[in-house]
Amino acid sequence: MANDTKKIDSRKATYWDPTFLTHGGLPSKRKDVPPLYAVIIVNQPMEDKRQLLDLCQGAKTVVYADGGANQIFHLDKTDEEQQTLFPAAICGDLDSIEPEVGEWYASKHVAIIRDPDQYSTDLTKSLKFVKNVAHDWISSTEDEPPKSSKAGEDLLNAVVVGGIGGRFDQGFSQLHHLYTASNDTSSFGGRLFMINRQSICFLLHKGINHIKTPVGPGLFGECVGIIPIGRPSVIRTKGLEWDLDGQLTEFGGLLSTSNHIKRERIEIESSERVLLTIELDLSRPRNA
Repeated sequence: MANDTKKIDSRKATYWDPTFLTHGGLPSKRKDVPPLYAVIIVNQPMEDKRQLLDLCQGAKTVVYADGGANQIFHLDKTDEEQQTLFPAAICGDLDSIEPEVGEWYASKHVAIIRDPDQYSTDLTKSLKFVKNVAHDWISSTEDEPPKSSKAGEDLLNAVVVGGIGGRFDQGFSQLHHLYTASNDTSSFGGRLFMINRQSICFLLHKGINHIKTPVGPGLFGECVGIIPIGRPSVIRTKGLEWDLDGQLTEFGGLLSTSNHIKRERIEIESSERVLLTIELDLSRPRNA
């Protein structure tokens, strides 16, 4: 396929280190200061309780998106695990949370925030809550937050657990809101990641993106996908088995899916924001 002539903005690069979402890259296992993040749990069955506990243990706070409270309430867990998963708030239109679940969390002094707006999802309502109190959480942390000009690294990020699963229309809705929230800093200023048992996904910036992608036990698997979900995008890559060299990618045309990571740091250059998916390695490090 001939290279497309659409110009890619290469004036600056964006750096990503999503290893904090893997078991091998947990905050407790890192020598550097990991990104500050909140966990948002949506209303989908929890596929991997250990993954959920790992993420919540390293989070600055946990928020349930409406019926996500049901999932954790009915999850088989110890008292210690209950403490790790305990939320700061439950947000949404509250049409999914079971009455007994809401009453129990209210009795434990959890903030239950009802937003009846039918033009936004429980996820976007939870992101709004995270944004509104992000600076308070960051200023109250014992560690000095990382100061950087790299987009998102001096803000509270969000990790959505269970966002891609269940009904297909709900999954597409979550991807839609990942796209809109990542593009609209007025609604949420940090970086937004989605994770399930098998993979993570997030929206890359226009221009050059450097992504840390170590493959190995408890880190990443080899498979990646680069999806132009908003609009067609011209893409160049370095560090993949089948690198792109300025091809136009779009639905109905060329898509780069099931590609393979060949370097510990890959480079993706794109003319538009594109969705990156990375496979998680489901094994655990020997010292875990």
